[in-house]
Amino acid sequence: MHGFIFLLLFPAFLYGQEDTRAQKIIDDMVARIGACPSVQLTFSATVTRLQDKSESMHDGKLWLKNNRYKLELLPDNILLFNGEKLYQFLPEVNEVNVTQPDMNEDDEDFQLFNPRTFFRLSSKNFKSHLVRESTQNNRKVYEMDLYPLQVKTTKYSRVRVCVEKETLQIVRLTAFMKDGTQYALTFQPYTVLKALPDSFFEFSVAEHPGVEIIDLTF
Repeated sequence: MHGFIFLLLFPAFLYGQEDTRAQKIIDDMVARIGACPSVQLTFSATVTRLQDKSESMHDGKLWLKNNRYKLELLPDNILLFNGEKLYQFLPEVNEVNVTQPDMNEDDEDFQLFNPRTFFRLSSKNFKSHLVRESTQNNRKVYEMDLYPLQVKTTKYSRVRVCVEKETLQIVRLTAFMKDGTQYALTFQPYTVLKALPDSFFEFSVAEHPGVEIIDLTF
């Protein structure tokens, strides 16, 4: 909606300039976090389903190293991606599902929970627009909207991204889905770590005796 109002109020050339600026902010954010050996992010997530007006809240932690990540969405979901295979561990039922996503393909479920992949592919999959500059949680931010280019095939309606001006750290990400579901993630400033060992991103069967493994990679 912001994009349509902007088009009505300002000439087209200015809109194009703002799009270029928004993409540069995103590219700089990805480059800065990619230069870190490893990082840890703490966030809160709210999932709102407009269909039945339900809402659920989760606390989470995310660790990144190159193209590997570990996501703890407490209390019931842990994802580990070792650069090749994705392990989704469900502690409540002691079950792990193993898949092999293609990082270069448009696997939207995989991208949403892998910030590096999501933002690396954003220029390919979305048209970005700088909406405004504002203050959130006492942090001055850029607010940007990402509109999908493949409208018919995507699950997204729009993605709102807030990036801190001074540090270029992500502050908030809200994904508006076509089915009426909204994922809102609010991030604390991330912590730069020494390079985590690759084993940190592997699922350990030995640490989860009796776990049921459902391998979907065949």
